[in-house]
Amino acid sequence: MSREKEFVIVVNGTEHEVAGEVVTYDNVVTLAFPGQPVTPEYAVTFEHAQHPKKGTLASGGSVTVKKHGTIFDVTPTNRS
Repeated sequence: MSREKEFVIVVNGTEHEVAGEVVTYDNVVTLAFPGQPVTPEYAVTFEHAQHPKKGTLASGGSVTVKKHGTIFDVTPTNRS
């Protein structure tokens, strides 16, 4: 199996391989909190991406990552 299309991202300090260059809010939240429901109650920030370079990823959004090293921080918010 060719590994050319795999990308390595970092979510909350842990490396994860993803199959494509476009990563969604749902993908990142699932990697950060496996087994938990994906809801809009998470704050997702990123840096070192291909496009856009850095910012906040909202529910329903996506970002184009670099081949290696795009960093995501996912934290639950205090919304009820």
